[in-house]
Amino acid sequence: MSEANEKKTGADKAAPATPGAESAAEISTASITLPSALGAAPTQASLAKALATAQQHHAKREFEEAKIIYQLILDFDPEHADAMFYIGAAMHQMGETAQGVERMKRAAQLHPRAVEYSHNLGLVYEAIGDMPAAIACYRQVIANDRGGHWHCTLAKQLTDAGQLDDAIEFAREAMILLAPHARGIAHNQLANALLLKGELAEAVANFQIAISLDVENAMMNSNYVLTLNYPSQPNLAAIFQEHKKFGDKFESFVPRMYFNPLLSKARADANANPARRLRVGYVSPDFNNHAVGKFIEPILAAHDTTKFELFCYYNKSRVDDATKRMQAAVANWRMTADMLDSDLATTIQNDAIDILVDLSGHTGLNRLLVFARKPAPIQVTWIGYPNTTGLSTMDYKITDAFADPIGATEALHTEKLERMPECFSCFRPPSNAPEVKALPATARGAITFGSFNNFAKITPEVMRAWIAILARVPGSRLVLKNWCLDSDSMKSFMLNAFAQCGATAGQVELWNPNTSNFDHLNCYNLIDIGLDPFPYNGTTTTCDALWMGVPVITLAGVSHVGRVGVSQMSNLGLQELIARDTDNYVDIAVALANDVPRLAALRGGLRERVRTSPLMDAPRFTKNLEAAYHKMWNAYLLKEKS
Repeated sequence: MSEANEKKTGADKAAPATPGAESAAEISTASITLPSALGAAPTQASLAKALATAQQHHAKREFEEAKIIYQLILDFDPEHADAMFYIGAAMHQMGETAQGVERMKRAAQLHPRAVEYSHNLGLVYEAIGDMPAAIACYRQVIANDRGGHWHCTLAKQLTDAGQLDDAIEFAREAMILLAPHARGIAHNQLANALLLKGELAEAVANFQIAISLDVENAMMNSNYVLTLNYPSQPNLAAIFQEHKKFGDKFESFVPRMYFNPLLSKARADANANPARRLRVGYVSPDFNNHAVGKFIEPILAAHDTTKFELFCYYNKSRVDDATKRMQAAVANWRMTADMLDSDLATTIQNDAIDILVDLSGHTGLNRLLVFARKPAPIQVTWIGYPNTTGLSTMDYKITDAFADPIGATEALHTEKLERMPECFSCFRPPSNAPEVKALPATARGAITFGSFNNFAKITPEVMRAWIAILARVPGSRLVLKNWCLDSDSMKSFMLNAFAQCGATAGQVELWNPNTSNFDHLNCYNLIDIGLDPFPYNGTTTTCDALWMGVPVITLAGVSHVGRVGVSQMSNLGLQELIARDTDNYVDIAVALANDVPRLAALRGGLRERVRTSPLMDAPRFTKNLEAAYHKMWNAYLLKEKS
């Protein structure tokens, strides 16, 4: 793949593009000074020249210098829209976001038809997490420019906001507006929305069209193989082959960056000293308040820094409280959202990383094309994705014997499976989680089942199993809650889907998403029994439920994606909640619902059970992980010396 076509994984970047950066770069800063550019009576030409100079500084991330010149322009012309907008952008990039956004908004008001202003302001709103404002900006863009690519941008944001019907509408309109050869991105955005709406077959078909039209787009290919984890009756061999096709395709596109053989030999000899610290690099866009963040944060804090030197390569520009905590625990923090894959690979190689760990797999904003370049001698995938990457350059996948029983799934991975002795991940609940309250069935007089997983996991087979449970537990109800349910159309769609699978009126309740994590977790205080979807199990949702005293019924699948629940329940000593098939799943749920004293006792002790289990013992887990890293490193040294 040529560098020009390489995906720049910075779509969420907080820094809007600087217009005119290319022309500004042609102007030598030595050829223009502020006095000559902005004299007592500046001309339009001198203002334009000063703006170009400011943009040159801005493009080089010399924000203070750019800000000074922008302000001088505004002193002469207070309504100079370009200077006003881009001083706001610079202020945002300098951390003065509130003031910067106000300047950018004012510029957009002065020129409401300026597509560039609306688009870049939307990017800033995205970066600070104000999705309604971002979506409003992108709608303004479309009002002024009917280019189909803007429809794709809006479709993506609407999908991320859970407004799936609108997302589908704009993606379909993009297909009409774009030239046939350019419609891959529209099919990709349509497929993303369809997947979250549970329309799996149509989603897969659109992903296949997308990658046929844009064969070198790695993220589209990742979206496609991720979707293959959802079918109720998975063909595991076929799914593996599709992942392997990803590896074969993109490893052939990118140049390898293997270590210089002489350097590798020298390092191998030097590393015979067991006292040497290993340099471990973690790559992720989720070093923040994200599901993956809940599993990696305790590990970063627990690592033995006398034996391991940690590096984090953060592929997102957003910084929140969780980011700051993780950053404080890691000596070497790299902000990489704006780096090309080749540049990031070079940075990793220059950092002399011994073990490079992918925390994304085929999920959004992954950097698998960095791993395809092999910038580190040992490469590992962990936590973020429940399947193989398909890369021959990925050496190991960290798992456990519950999620990947010995001898069962080795042939489904390009990586060697490194099984942890207990669980494959370690969870940290929010410090401000509400206390567990009494069993809600005691006050309500009936059982409430619940699942807060995304709707893509709730297939018709899952719906039928859940409805069978409700039919056998009189007065019971099923509560569903996820981030897509802030939409009346989505609620109607889901209720209709359940009705088609046999649900009667009032059996299924749909709750709106919460604005705060505390309120979200507090909803579990109204749930008696959690129901894990299958074959794609929950992970964080299950941990949240367990922490809030809600036992979760899970069905043992045939591969990692369907055996996460087996790992969690086994590590809690709750094997009785693991079903062997759908009928057994229903029976276990019904039996627990009909034994309220047992259910109440389980609820009362569940948080302490989780707290004292391997699922939350970060020091013990991290020691096991570090032992695995040393095992990998020793194997590498032996191979180098042979």
